[in-house]
Amino acid sequence: MLCKVLEPRQNYVLYIQFFAPFVGGMSGYYVSSYKDQKRNETRYLSVTQFEPAYARTAFPCFDEPAFKATFNITLGHHRKYVALSNMPVTKKISISGRKNWLWTIFEQTLPMSSYLVCYSVNDFAGLKSQSTFSVDFTTWAPASAIAQCKYAAHIGPRLLDYYERIFEIDYPLPKVDQLAVPDFSAGAMENWGLITYREAALFYAPEASSEVDKQRVANIIAHELAHQWFGNLVTMKWWNDLWLNEGFATYVATLGMQELCKKWHAYAEESLENMMVVLNSDAYHTTRAISQSVSRASQFAEQFDPITYRKGAVIIRMMHMFTGDMTFRKGLNCYLKRHAYGNADQNDLWRSLSEAAHKFGSMPRYLDVQRVMDTWTLQAGYPLITVHRDYVRNTMSINQRRFLIDGLGKTMEKDNSISKGCWFVPISFTLARRANFTATEPRVWLQCDSQVNDIPLEARSPLGAEADQWLILNVQLTAPFRVNYDTVNWRLIIKTLHGGDFRRIHTMNRAQLINDALALSWNGHLCYKIALDLLRYIKQEHAYMPWRAALDHLETIYRIIKQTADFTLFQNFMNDLLRPIYVYLGGMETQSKGHHVAHKTLINQWACRLALSDCRKRAVQYYHRWFISNDPDLVNPVPQNLRSVVYCAALRQGDEYDWNFLWQRYCNATVASERRLILQALGCTRIVWVIRRYLEIIFNENSSIRKQDISLAFGAITRSHIGFPLAKNYFMNNFTLLTKSLESNFRELAALLLQITQHISSPHDYRELKMFIDCHRKLEKLATRSVRHAVEHAQVNLHWRQKQQSEFTRWLKARY
Repeated sequence: MLCKVLEPRQNYVLYIQFFAPFVGGMSGYYVSSYKDQKRNETRYLSVTQFEPAYARTAFPCFDEPAFKATFNITLGHHRKYVALSNMPVTKKISISGRKNWLWTIFEQTLPMSSYLVCYSVNDFAGLKSQSTFSVDFTTWAPASAIAQCKYAAHIGPRLLDYYERIFEIDYPLPKVDQLAVPDFSAGAMENWGLITYREAALFYAPEASSEVDKQRVANIIAHELAHQWFGNLVTMKWWNDLWLNEGFATYVATLGMQELCKKWHAYAEESLENMMVVLNSDAYHTTRAISQSVSRASQFAEQFDPITYRKGAVIIRMMHMFTGDMTFRKGLNCYLKRHAYGNADQNDLWRSLSEAAHKFGSMPRYLDVQRVMDTWTLQAGYPLITVHRDYVRNTMSINQRRFLIDGLGKTMEKDNSISKGCWFVPISFTLARRANFTATEPRVWLQCDSQVNDIPLEARSPLGAEADQWLILNVQLTAPFRVNYDTVNWRLIIKTLHGGDFRRIHTMNRAQLINDALALSWNGHLCYKIALDLLRYIKQEHAYMPWRAALDHLETIYRIIKQTADFTLFQNFMNDLLRPIYVYLGGMETQSKGHHVAHKTLINQWACRLALSDCRKRAVQYYHRWFISNDPDLVNPVPQNLRSVVYCAALRQGDEYDWNFLWQRYCNATVASERRLILQALGCTRIVWVIRRYLEIIFNENSSIRKQDISLAFGAITRSHIGFPLAKNYFMNNFTLLTKSLESNFRELAALLLQITQHISSPHDYRELKMFIDCHRKLEKLATRSVRHAVEHAQVNLHWRQKQQSEFTRWLKARY
């Protein structure tokens, strides 16, 4: 109660005495630590992680994104430490009465949301970037690891410069600090001026890390620096529009990587990766709309999922495609300038882009961005576009309905509420005779009426397509939908793919055709004969993206069929497909002849898993060359780009001594990417008692495995045929222990549950799952959508095994 009545139009300053416990965990203001190998001692640091709503645990504040404020930060610490925060240091003052202690005072911040405040006290070394840019760019890490920051220090300023050019807005702060945090729950965090990272997301060691590790570091840095505009300069008003931050950062990062690292083909490959994640994860009943109401702090965490990041990125790319590059850039520039240092919602973005689209004539006047995009952000799922051609009358019809992975939406009669859904869909297409896969702009729009019902498109076949010419929709996967053609059109496509000129079809569309055909067969929309006849062309395919799409879906079938008597049949089928590409890429030879590293890794992982050719033998040879040396100071002779394959294959074939050797290398490893790789490989062993011991190590409170890596290690065990039942039983029988180990983080527990349910496909395992959830209602209450999604995964697997597997194996038996 105040001692007097406050008078209007007067300024008052409120002083609050505030205390909070300074403890472990990985949120709020917390303690982290690392091992100083030279001195063999543990060193400590403090750091913050305030997103989404943990600033309130560190200081009194209005802890919501719309309450932007300036912050004046002062940190007290011993002079042997470095103090960092969002802004540069203005001065340091000795603390009266405390020898060798300082107050470090920072400049006042720009107006920003509380979740972006960051500060740390540590004994790290700083690596200043050598560049001509005006912004002071420094990367911080333990002195023993600072050499691993050279790549991050090199790429960061160049990405920042690129973003300044494409957004036409200068980065507004005088500095950027990048800070490696040993214990960190997120992959990275975009705090304005002081970006924090997991060590594996920032460190790259040329002598130990792979090319894939290098690309991952670049991608994460590109994502966080894009946030300096999307999220920091302009922030969403509330957490329902988190996708405005994360979707944009995910998409814009692909543009940055493509500009600076063209050899990775990052734009196309990341776009395909995002699209596949969306088409898989958004096809469940338990999915959600991108923008949805959230009211409780406990719900915020569930927003940080593939729908926010990946689907956000996919629909932004779609918008970029249908508005055109000039409109897109000018619209974003208007949006950023109009709302700089403030907050916005998706309607503000639509408004800026619509104004630009109509100014440059890139959208028809009867459409605006909001009318189109609301259908993609305010409802869950995505459409299945069905194309029927009348080859006699030379006409075609196109209609849409929601695609569901279990096939229950296959017919409208089954459940109208499930299948109902309508999207404004930009339809691009090309034809066999005049194949043009560069024209990604929409030729026509599939639209909805005022009651949001589908308006089917009936038209003469475009450009007078002859009856023997295929038609392909969605050029370069511009929009997130699946396409099902009539049987004749599928057969025309298959004929071309099996011919010598299959490359006439764009690489992304070859990947699309494979992914769509297999997904449509999974739920009964398409017969497996057509899908697998199409897939057989891949024996002559050398490009990465079609293989990535094929193996992504076949991985799901592998998880189910490896538990059945049909596995040998599946193994023969897969080895027949893989043998030509395995040979073409050089097998387990270290020289990849300029081939795509991720492609070679992917193919070799499958080859060793399925005992193709000499893959396992060569992997074990590499590993034993290292094992026999038994010298911790010897440079690892296993080539960096083959290590993920070699380690797993060797442990799959090896004994307990092989496992112990790799575990010891994990404990001694100083390269973050190597530690991450070894953690996953340790789960590949087939020795039951070793797996049980590894499970105990993973969840041991005093384990050398950090809490943020528990999910990574546990997931590796679930992927093993022998490890899966052991991991499942351990999770269900020790749930109370796991809850304590993960500090009651029910979202993380639900993520572990999902790793289990992805492999459940038998009625017995499903009954066990249901009984477990019935006994642990608190888990479902605190992570409702995550748990329901995990259960639905198991239901979908069970449905395929009961309804579709017989058709799949009939085709295999006929061929193999």
